[in-house]
Amino acid sequence: MDPAVKNKILVLGRSEVQKIALVRSIIAGNTCINETTEDESAKIEWQLETRYFKAQLEFWIDNTEEASDTYKQHMEQWLSSSTEDTKFTDSIPMDKEMTELQEQLSDMVDAIVFVFDPSRPQTFAEIVPWARYAQTYEPNVLLCVALGDKAADEANADRWFDWCVANGWEWVDLTDKDPQTEYTVARIREALCTNEWDSMEAKSASSYSKQVASSKQKDDVNLQGLEREEWERFDEVAGSIDSRRVDNLHRMMFNEMTADNMSVLINQLHEQRKQLAQMDPEQARIKAAELAMAVTKHL
Repeated sequence: MDPAVKNKILVLGRSEVQKIALVRSIIAGNTCINETTEDESAKIEWQLETRYFKAQLEFWIDNTEEASDTYKQHMEQWLSSSTEDTKFTDSIPMDKEMTELQEQLSDMVDAIVFVFDPSRPQTFAEIVPWARYAQTYEPNVLLCVALGDKAADEANADRWFDWCVANGWEWVDLTDKDPQTEYTVARIREALCTNEWDSMEAKSASSYSKQVASSKQKDDVNLQGLEREEWERFDEVAGSIDSRRVDNLHRMMFNEMTADNMSVLINQLHEQRKQLAQMDPEQARIKAAELAMAVTKHL
C-alpha cells in the first residue's frame, strides 16, 4: 500500500483500552488484507467495499502516553469553564518532536479515532495534541470513543460531550448499553465508510451488477427480518415528523446564535440531549429526527 496516499486511520489510546479489538469489530464483514502487530502499535489493512465503491484503507494503531502537565491544565481549565472558549487548543505549545510527527502524518491521515476509558477520566486530556492536529490539518473524520467502564461521574460525560461539540469531534459513547442508543460500532463504521478517501474507486457497472445479483437472495431474506423492521420503523418516524416543530426547534437554536457566540447552540444541543434521554424510545426517535432536520435547515 502506498504510504503517501491519504487513506490512513489513526487509532490512539492507552494500551489498556481494546483498540485492536475495536478495529476488528469495525471492519467485520469487509476484508482484512493484512495485520501487523508490534509491541506498542499495529497496522491493519482494510479493503472497504460498498455497493458503489471500494477503497484500500489502513488503520494505524498506537498507544498514547500520560498527558503532560500543560495538556492537563488546558483540559482542566476548559472543562471547568464555560463552553464559549471553543478555540482553547490554539494556545497549546507543541514540542518539536510532536510537531514534526504531526506534519509527517498530515499527508497520510484523514481520520482519527481517539479511544479512552471513562473510568479513568484523567486520560481524556491525551486528546489535546490531536485536537491541535485536527485544527491545523483538518482531517475529515474525528471520532472520540468512550470504551470500557462507564464514567463514575455523569457530569464528566456531559462535559466531554460538550468539548467534542465545541472542538469538532464526534462523541461515540460505547459504554451506553441502552439497546436504542445511537452510539454503536456501526456508527463508527458509517463515519469511515462515508468519507471520500483518496484511494476510493468507483466500481464498474458489471462489477456492481454481479454484486447485486449475488446478494439479491440474501437481501430478500434480510428484508423479511431485521431490515424490513428498520424500514418500517423509519416510515413510522418519517410519518410522525411535524414541520412546525422543526421550525420551532430551528428558531430556538439559531435565532440568538452568531459566529462569535457558538455557546448558544452548544447549550441548546446539550439541553436537547438531556430531553431525549428522558423520553420513551419511540418519541426520542421522532424528536431526534426533527432536531436533525432543524440543524440541516440552517446549513
